[in-house]
Amino acid sequence: MSAPVQVHFELEDLLVEAPEGTSLQAIVEASGADVTFGCRNGSCGTCRIRVLRGLEHCSEAGPEERDFLAALGAPPDHRLACQVRLLGDVDIAYLGPP
Repeated sequence: MSAPVQVHFELEDLLVEAPEGTSLQAIVEASGADVTFGCRNGSCGTCRIRVLRGLEHCSEAGPEERDFLAALGAPPDHRLACQVRLLGDVDIAYLGPP
């Protein structure tokens, strides 16, 4: 069994633990954190976040998420929460739609 990961939702100062490999979307839904989801497939940007710490602990972005964020000119620390699985501790801030 893997160790739990910690997610710190910076804007709310909410700290949540979850099993390694859990999707950020599932963590948000279970904890009630303030992140809004739209399409849930990486193409609308409603769940856009900034990874303040632990970007290396996020799953790699898939092609649709990469293309969407590139079209926005988003920096590398921006991700779509619906597409991220966590492999370690992270601090995030919810940005919302572009």
